[in-house]
Amino acid sequence: MADFNTLKSFLYETVHRANKTVAELSDETGISTSYLYRACLPIEEKHGSGVKFPVDYLIPLMNATKNYSILNHIAKRCGFLLVKIPRFKNLKLDGIGMLNEYQEATTKAVRDMKEFLDNPNAINFQKVDESLRTVMERSVQSQKYCEKAVVGQIELDLQN
Repeated sequence: MADFNTLKSFLYETVHRANKTVAELSDETGISTSYLYRACLPIEEKHGSGVKFPVDYLIPLMNATKNYSILNHIAKRCGFLLVKIPRFKNLKLDGIGMLNEYQEATTKAVRDMKEFLDNPNAINFQKVDESLRTVMERSVQSQKYCEKAVVGQIELDLQN
């Protein structure tokens, strides 16, 4: 049985489950179609390949597919948490929505954690893991929002 938590498995999913063909990804990344196909085959497959995927092509591949699971996998294996930094266009419109999202995510994480503690199994672990990750993402979002708000406020104070 294949291990679905290997870098090769994430490469396979990124390339073969993308909304683009291998040929299109090949054009966008600069890797030949044949090499890209072979480099992303899991070793465990019957016709699996030991071809190495060049690290220089990881970022172009992730950008082309809009799938950053490879980066998340690498960060997790190294003991880091990967969270995308959000962008805010209008502070006044985003504030209440951001606060509501944070509150909902936190409440859901607490419910999922209680469910996991009451019945620790793989399904409940997956739910709590996803909920806690969402809380962390919302925390970074809130932090960036507050940073932008205070910088905007300081700029206004300096003009007066």
